[in-house]
Amino acid sequence: MSTNLSLIPGGAFALVISAGAALAAPDTPDSEMVSVPAATYEMGCDPAVDEICSYVPEEYKHTVTIDAFMIDKYEVTTRRYTACVDAGVCSQPTVGGLMHFGDPDSDRWPINGVNWYQAKEFCEWEGKRLPTSAEWELAARGTDGRIYPWGNQAPDCKRVVMDRANAGYMGCGSGNTLKVGSKPKGASPYGAMDMAGNVWEWVSDWYDESYYYNSPKKNPKGPKRGDLKITRGGDFLSRQAYEVRSTGRFPYYPSNPSPAIGFRCAK
Repeated sequence: MSTNLSLIPGGAFALVISAGAALAAPDTPDSEMVSVPAATYEMGCDPAVDEICSYVPEEYKHTVTIDAFMIDKYEVTTRRYTACVDAGVCSQPTVGGLMHFGDPDSDRWPINGVNWYQAKEFCEWEGKRLPTSAEWELAARGTDGRIYPWGNQAPDCKRVVMDRANAGYMGCGSGNTLKVGSKPKGASPYGAMDMAGNVWEWVSDWYDESYYYNSPKKNPKGPKRGDLKITRGGDFLSRQAYEVRSTGRFPYYPSNPSPAIGFRCAK
């Protein structure tokens, strides 16, 4: 079996095996992960804490227990995804996501414009997987019932890459996403960055608006089937505070890419 080295942006190399398999690119700062210990927490929305919960019954508050896991500290970057494309495993984004290919700073920008299947394929290439919705929410808000990763203070451009009237434009005035980790004040209790804003993030679960009423109490993985997959966290176009709440879910067709959707991996 022959091998060769393939250059990827930033000067790193991916080892490509001619039979079609490939080894993931070397670890770099943008591929760092954080640990989330096993926990029992209240998943979903509590009207006593956040009044909008009265209008979103699908976010019914319920108790879940999650085993320990690890999750990417940052949203998957263009550099990481490009390494998978160069290895012949992943396909290129079809909507957005291409603007930073070849950019020496590509290890700092979130990939976008990939559908759910592309995100799943990438995570498996790195020896990981997409997080479940319950894992994602625990990593985003911890166990103390906070509304946002940082607490209950209203979101602003000090903490979130979003679009608000006082920001002047989407992406906090940039007109685009910002580099991953650019809002450290918005970090989650476990140190995960950009779990509110920048890009929505695919998780593994199918969507069912009534699932929270009947879901397993330990390590729920979502319905067995469905038409839509779940994204979490809001994006650089989000203008309203409710869009970037840690309990919010946005269903989207898994085969459809969007410039507002990216992902992170877990294991």
